Amino acid sequence: MIAEILNGDQPRCVVIAGGAGVGKTRLAREALAEVQDRGRPTRWAAATVAASAIPLGALAHLLPAAEGASGPLALLQGALSALGNGGCGERMVVGIDDAHLLDDLSVALVHQVALVGTVAVVLTARTGEQTPGGLAALWKDGVATRIELTPLGRADTDELVQAVLGGIVDARTTQRLWEVSRGNPLYLRELIANGRATGSLRCRDGVWHWDGISVTSRLSAIVREHLGELDPAQREVLEVIAAAEPLAMDRLLGLVPPTTVAALERRRLVSVDRERGCTEVRLAHPLHAEVIRALTPETAARRLRRRLTADGNPSVAGCRPPDSRLLRAGELALDGDEPVADARQLTDAAVQAGAAFEHDLADRLARAAIAAGAGFPAYSALLDALHWQGRAAEVEQLAAAAAPLARRDDERAQLAGLRARTLLCEHDVAAADVIVAEAEAAVSAEGPHLELIGIRGLLAFFEGRCAQAVELGTRALAGIGDNAPGPPQAWAALAAGLAVGGRCAAALGAARSGRDALMHATAGPAPAFTRLVLATAELLALSLAGKIGELEHRAAELHRDAMRGPAWAGDAVAALHMGCAALAAGRAPAAVRWLTEAGAGLRPRDPVGMQHLCTAQLAQAHAVLGDTEATGRLLAGLDTCQRRFTVFEPHALLAKAWHLAADGHPARAVEVALQAAAVAADGSQWAVEARARHAVVRLGRAAEVAGRLRELAESIEGELVQVYSAHAHAAAAHAGGGLDEVAARFASLRASLLAAEAAGQAAAAHQQAGDRRRAAAATARATALARACGTVRTPALAALGPSRLTSRESEVAALARAGLHNRAIADSLVLSVRTVEAHLANVYAKLGINTRAQLRDALSSDSSLA
Repeated sequence: MIAEILNGDQPRCVVIAGGAGVGKTRLAREALAEVQDRGRPTRWAAATVAASAIPLGALAHLLPAAEGASGPLALLQGALSALGNGGCGERMVVGIDDAHLLDDLSVALVHQVALVGTVAVVLTARTGEQTPGGLAALWKDGVATRIELTPLGRADTDELVQAVLGGIVDARTTQRLWEVSRGNPLYLRELIANGRATGSLRCRDGVWHWDGISVTSRLSAIVREHLGELDPAQREVLEVIAAAEPLAMDRLLGLVPPTTVAALERRRLVSVDRERGCTEVRLAHPLHAEVIRALTPETAARRLRRRLTADGNPSVAGCRPPDSRLLRAGELALDGDEPVADARQLTDAAVQAGAAFEHDLADRLARAAIAAGAGFPAYSALLDALHWQGRAAEVEQLAAAAAPLARRDDERAQLAGLRARTLLCEHDVAAADVIVAEAEAAVSAEGPHLELIGIRGLLAFFEGRCAQAVELGTRALAGIGDNAPGPPQAWAALAAGLAVGGRCAAALGAARSGRDALMHATAGPAPAFTRLVLATAELLALSLAGKIGELEHRAAELHRDAMRGPAWAGDAVAALHMGCAALAAGRAPAAVRWLTEAGAGLRPRDPVGMQHLCTAQLAQAHAVLGDTEATGRLLAGLDTCQRRFTVFEPHALLAKAWHLAADGHPARAVEVALQAAAVAADGSQWAVEARARHAVVRLGRAAEVAGRLRELAESIEGELVQVYSAHAHAAAAHAGGGLDEVAARFASLRASLLAAEAAGQAAAAHQQAGDRRRAAAATARATALARACGTVRTPALAALGPSRLTSRESEVAALARAGLHNRAIADSLVLSVRTVEAHLANVYAKLGINTRAQLRDALSSDSSLA
């Protein structure tokens, strides 16, 4: 665009404005290179602070030596003449970087040549810096076109990071890179280069993950350049703010001179926000804060932290809520240069850090509290932090030391729950059962006793005893008093058991009640684990009932919630939910992306026991894409893995069935799918059984499961199992019309892959019945639905076969894609218009499209059809 402006008559000048590092210089150089390729002479200059003290200093290399010239006017006239004669017949294009730093005479020269048009000019200027009046007049008077470059948005940043790194980049990494760079392309480039050079950005298990900034000399030099010259007072203010941002303004002004803060605000190096009834200060750019913290000498940093916590002023964390202020104060106290002996404060901060998912910090705070003589609450906070860090062996060791300090019933129940959770995630459910049973026998208080029954219900669920999970959850909740919220663990056990049992409405109600109960629970060990199980139960219920739209919306909502907080083990569970939702919708490529991220996160630590389900779902997604190598590798890992739960075994068996089908063993695939159905039925997972039996329908053996699916449809809530049953009976009867209806019902549920398969089976049934018209329509429908799912390859779609275009249809389609109207196509091929219309109708039917506009993508993506 800039090159086109420069090649035109008006305007004769382009100003590229924007903040530091947004790509102004790069864009200007690219524009000059483009016009140079077109034969125009170009020159480049860069203004600097040093050159601004010399008239025409930044442009001296473009001008001849001034012989005998004296005074500004003579210099200006000589420069105008020199530039005007430098083009050799072609109007020259001059690029000037950082034009806001030009001296007055250079500004006058630029204004004159742009106004007269003897030279075309491309200028870059930093937004926010004081711009000389002569330059500002250029765009105000319409002589120049001003282009304001803004930082990249989140979506553009994500796209750029993906393109640079290739492969899958986990969501936390793209979010953090965007937050730290604020969409600044220069900073983003340097952060990626820095991460790869230092090893903090690496690809593990097929997923790129960033551990954070390792400040190098190159990165610090770039930030120092953007910060500009700082006197010692200004540098100290920036260090104070960086040490504890956000900082309340009144607290900051009690530590540093107000005039210095004001000077930094004028330079836009600090930002001041007024909200929640007070004013808080932070550095203007997150990367500046990271680098300043890294460059602050440790002795100075300790002195700063001591000053910030000397009087225990709660405004150390700006206008944050009290819990956040407590957390930041505890962190600063830990890193100070004096020992902290306030065990109560450290314990409270450790509990709050755990509730905020900052488990590394909770670990440090709890250990400091224990060293200061704290009791059981500090041990509880530490045990919870160790659990989320995947340090199971340390949990058992520390639990022995904590046991004598657990003197109350609620503390004994809490300790048993912590140990049981860790053993559960180590897949030693039997040992966890023993611990909970012993604690249940030892406590007498009603509340802790009911909580332990709820924990037993959760253990029963993961062990595949889903009816017992419902029974134990119900029993625990029956013992609560009027208006009491009940133990969240009991609601979680009840919701999970009901979900896989096919009672969707009741499961969703239990999940809501469980979330309400968590609102009344004290911050500490139980809520985070229970919250994740409740979310899993809710999404299982939505998936198994066929509420795909709600499922995708809720999964996205949970993922956004996870991304709002710090990185923790729950990130992988949120990615798992996104992947499961995509798979339920039939979007296998998206499912692979999310489940691969989830698997990479769960592999080093699996504190909620979801790796088994994740691997099974990922294997199934690869199988429906026809990637038998990836599926086989994942299934081999499942076969040798000891970390697996009975409740998820039907999903693993279904993945194996789809692998066998993709590998050309349909009969064996049906046997394994029926085995999955039997395992699910043994565990009272009726909705999961229905899904497994429907897989048999999809594999072409509908008659074997039609009767049982009818029975399940009579007892399971939700439309999905109703459509399963209708599908089985229509497929068994080879009823093309019935299969058309089933495809439409699956499509209305947003289960696109199931709809495509049903349409494919309908096409085969219509073809068998000799109804070519309806067969073509069903084929087109199946093709369009399958294309929306990605490059899926399942038996029902493979049987459909490609609808190849005839040579004449290919000729007509190619001309239509090139933009020719029917009359022009007819004249070109010596056909009638009516014949062309008939050929196009056949093309649309075979490609599953409706308009000319779709031809380009359809022909490009399906070369086998041409």
